[in-house]
Amino acid sequence: MLGELNRSNGIVMTTSLRDKSISVPHLILAVLLITLFPLRLSAQVDRTSLTGTIEDSSGRPVPGVSISITHLSTGLSRASVSDSKGAYTIANLPAGLYRMIVRKSGFQELTYTSIEQAVGTTRTLNPTLHPSDRNDSVTVLAIASELDQTSASLSGSVARRAIQDLPLNGRNWASLTAFAPGAIDSGGSNQRTIRFSGRGRDDNNFLLDGVDATGIVNQAQKANIRLAIPTESIAEFRVNSMLAPTEYGDAAGAQIAVASLSGGNSLHGSVFEYFRNSFFDARSPFDITPGPQPFRMNQFGAAVGGPIQRNKTFFFFNYEGIRQQLDQTLIGFVPSSVFRAQTLALSPVLASFVNAFPVGNSPTSSAGVTQYTGTGRLIQNEDAAVLRIDRHFSDNTTAFLRFNNDSAHSYSPLGVLTDRQEVVTKPRNGVAEVLHVFSPGLVNEAKMGFNQAI
Repeated sequence: MLGELNRSNGIVMTTSLRDKSISVPHLILAVLLITLFPLRLSAQVDRTSLTGTIEDSSGRPVPGVSISITHLSTGLSRASVSDSKGAYTIANLPAGLYRMIVRKSGFQELTYTSIEQAVGTTRTLNPTLHPSDRNDSVTVLAIASELDQTSASLSGSVARRAIQDLPLNGRNWASLTAFAPGAIDSGGSNQRTIRFSGRGRDDNNFLLDGVDATGIVNQAQKANIRLAIPTESIAEFRVNSMLAPTEYGDAAGAQIAVASLSGGNSLHGSVFEYFRNSFFDARSPFDITPGPQPFRMNQFGAAVGGPIQRNKTFFFFNYEGIRQQLDQTLIGFVPSSVFRAQTLALSPVLASFVNAFPVGNSPTSSAGVTQYTGTGRLIQNEDAAVLRIDRHFSDNTTAFLRFNNDSAHSYSPLGVLTDRQEVVTKPRNGVAEVLHVFSPGLVNEAKMGFNQAI
């Protein structure tokens, strides 16, 4: 590895030397890029790689094998050739399903129809070629998932199918991080309650497409927002609970790397709405109403993605909103009418202070204090949108732009004074990336991103 340091909220660039078969011009260009842009470098936590060794049926390495891999959704193709030891590497791939073809004269052609590449991992796949003097071919429909042979980290990934199919309370994707190895959930199943391997919650680090997505002031994301990363816009995510690779390093705890969803060659979309109410809720013994306190929650949205130019340009857009109202029974103690009269008689200037308390409705054992029982309404409204544009200039040069915007408003009662606290949070996150593959051994990526929490 030529250069690999941590990312920042500005421009990040990555240049990797994967093997020794690098031409002098490529090496000079890589050095110039690092010299002219003295920025912090980053390994790609939002992508995936494929590596392995190709052998024949007798177990001997086979050099000069042609390997091509194609993304099934977008048609993106990448190629490599095995070296003198039969080893190959295809780095910095978008996560997803791929078709892989392995060819060499004198051997059967080998095709893998469905290789699942998970975000933040390097899959090791070791094909075995069998001699043949005819145009024979072998097709492998599926391959077993292997242990990660390139990292010692304790980690686990969650694919899009699990994100879509598993029930999520409030559609908060962070609930699924509780299934990662080493996760400890204190009860809320969100960014503020799940910790990993004995670390504190504030030690967790969130990345979205390789760009920091934490709460800025506090490492964990804010408790009053749920859509900073809308669930519908997530392709998959990975949790490194401990012993994370060197490309991570902004926090000592778990590293949660999220990859956003991109469009493909087929137009696809979804429209959804989930609602909850108090119709089947039981009445609390403290409620002053005949039935349970009113509760209404609507969570709705839509997503659409597809091609702008087939095999070249793709888009994905997602909107999601939440409207929630929950009445709560408030119980507290306020000055009695006797105490009010005595206070005003001694000092009329205290009238505004005393009258700020509501009038009590239940006596207590103290003549100066009465109990107040009333209702207060908790209101939570949130709107989030994601837009992503991908462009394939060629199989070796790709780029994408992605922007997330969220606006959350929370109004909650403050005790028995019937005052309300308003909390406004507006997180934003964006990234622009250009990636160019000079050769199977040299990949350069220029990335600029920002993360804002108001």
